Amino acid sequence: MVIVKISTKGQIVLPKKIREDLDIKDDTYLVVERIGNNILIKKAEARFDEITKMFSEAVKKKGITKEELLQYLKENKNEDLH
Repeated sequence: MVIVKISTKGQIVLPKKIREDLDIKDDTYLVVERIGNNILIKKAEARFDEITKMFSEAVKKKGITKEELLQYLKENKNEDLH
């Protein structure tokens, strides 16, 4: 077990050994979940840039403009996505 300290900006540093063992690099996305009084940090299953690329391609294919997408997001920002 390793104890880390939260910075004034709310950041933590993952120990080098853990980063190496899990192949976590500066472009790796992590999922952060609260489970009761605990925090779980795990590698994201799909990289964020891969997901956004697929999303971007789907939006272009459907002919949705940036303005339409932004308007939709603005109107539905409080909707449950489940």
